[in-house]
Amino acid sequence: MRWQYKVAVQKALSFAPRGEQANYLLQRHVTRKLPAGDEQFFLHFDETARHARGFAEHGGRQAGVRAYEFGAGWDLIGPLSLWALGISQQVLVDIDAHVRLELVNHSLTRFERHHAGLGQRAGRSLRRVDPTPIRSVAELRERFGIDYRAPCDARGTGLAAGSFDLISSTFTLEHIPRDDIAPILRECARLLADGGIVSCSIDMQDHYSFDDPRISVYNFLRYSDRRWRLINSSLHYQNRLRARDYRELFAESGLSIIDEVLATDPGRREQLRSVPLAARFASAYTADELEPYTMVATATR
Repeated sequence: MRWQYKVAVQKALSFAPRGEQANYLLQRHVTRKLPAGDEQFFLHFDETARHARGFAEHGGRQAGVRAYEFGAGWDLIGPLSLWALGISQQVLVDIDAHVRLELVNHSLTRFERHHAGLGQRAGRSLRRVDPTPIRSVAELRERFGIDYRAPCDARGTGLAAGSFDLISSTFTLEHIPRDDIAPILRECARLLADGGIVSCSIDMQDHYSFDDPRISVYNFLRYSDRRWRLINSSLHYQNRLRARDYRELFAESGLSIIDEVLATDPGRREQLRSVPLAARFASAYTADELEPYTMVATATR
């Protein structure tokens, strides 16, 4: 698919009544992007296992761990992965109710089908996820200790301070405007228990490149902020922040990054060199600052 077509469709849907529901149905029944394929399933499991390992390495308590996630999404692969990894108390918040039971049930069947392989990927034994379909969000708490709250604003949740040992997000921060990230991270700092960690996986690639191989993961850096506002859609929002920006936001929010993993490779470096950068990116960042395309940040108060 040419990425411009996707821009046009999602931009139109963003202004339509019930546009998010229409976007979901389009991805579910027309483009068949949902349910996510096994590659995406394994990727989200691996990132969640990385959050859990980060907590084991840097966190405090090892029993009765309380977890919190903002931006849980549609299929809950991450929270179900945490349950399989042994965490029985989770609170998830979404700005709107995004969970789709049919996608959650599809995730349950995949956990059962790939149980042995997931254990190998995690390097440890896992709890077996019961594939029996759930019929309501309430069952998530009954069966998996997952308390899903939506609508709930991650900038101010109303949850008690110091409530959580592990706070995580997976491929969420890149979809949030910069001005909203700092208050979200400040709330994470408030919610974090002594000895706990915040672990965030951030995908800094142009997500339109996933659908259109003709463009690189840096393609969106060619556009001025004004032009990007015309392209960007609330249904597929991308903030274009780089690793340096996220470091600044963590620091402004009272969180200290204690571990950081950045993905780079020579092939991507050549792609970056071929992009005619917008003036802001060309003047305010070095090539080394623009190049990393994913970031995993582990932080504490």
